Amino acid sequence: MKTKVTYTSTLPEDVLDSVNEYAEKYKISKNKVVENALRQYFFNLKKDDFREGFSRVGADAEMKSMAEEGMENYFDIIRQVERDGK
Repeated sequence: MKTKVTYTSTLPEDVLDSVNEYAEKYKISKNKVVENALRQYFFNLKKDDFREGFSRVGADAEMKSMAEEGMENYFDIIRQVERDGK
């Protein structure tokens, strides 16, 4: 079971106005609007971290070679499955 924690925060008035607006529009609590916004924000941060990591790997010749070799093995497996009908 998830534990809920109470916290106190301040927001710029225009942001709070948007929270109120969307809470009313979608008939959800203001807390849920903030929670959903934070979850989406953290998801985007993780996505950016992955993108940055893949960019670094793409610039590393050895890592790129390993990835290409892995893809060739993957394609070999797919071709085998297609031939065998499994």
